[in-house]
Amino acid sequence: MTKGNGKHLRSSTKKSIDTEKDPYLLKEAPKDMAACNKCGAVYHNKRWSLPDKVTEAKPSVKVLCPACQKIKDGFAGGFVSIRGEFAREHAEEIVNLIRNKEERAMYHNPLDRIIDIKRKKGEMEVTTTTEKLAQRIGQVLHKSFSGKVEYKWGSDVKMARVVWTR
Repeated sequence: MTKGNGKHLRSSTKKSIDTEKDPYLLKEAPKDMAACNKCGAVYHNKRWSLPDKVTEAKPSVKVLCPACQKIKDGFAGGFVSIRGEFAREHAEEIVNLIRNKEERAMYHNPLDRIIDIKRKKGEMEVTTTTEKLAQRIGQVLHKSFSGKVEYKWGSDVKMARVVWTR
C-alpha cells in the first residue's frame, strides 16, 4: 500500500529504507565486513548492528557509520521540541526517559541516535539522526506524561518535527 499524491509516494511497508532521501546511507556496500571507527557498529549482511550482536569474523574495513557521520556534520533527521511548565519542572526525568528510548532504539537500529539535547529559554530541543526516533520520543513522552503532541513530516527530505507540550 502506498500513500501520497502521486508525486511523492511513501510505502507503508515496515523497515523500508529510502536511500534516495537519505544521502548518508551507503550507496555501495563494502566488499567485506565493516566497522565504524567511532561507535563500533558493524555493517554485515546489508545491515548495521551493534558489535555484540554480530558474532562472526572481525571486520577488516573501517568506515564512519551513517549515524556518526550525521552527528559529525550536524545533519538532523528529526527535531523534538519539549515545552511547558511541566517540562521545566521535570527536565531531568524527561532527559532520562529520552536517553532510555534512544538506548532501546539503538538496540534494534544503531543508526537511531540523539545528536544533541539543548535547553534554552525554559524548553528543550532534541535533535535526532532519524525521523523515526523523533516520532518515538514524541510517543513515549505522550504515553508517559500525557500532554499534547504534534507531528510534522518533511515532504522532500526525510525529516520530522515533533512538538510536545504540557
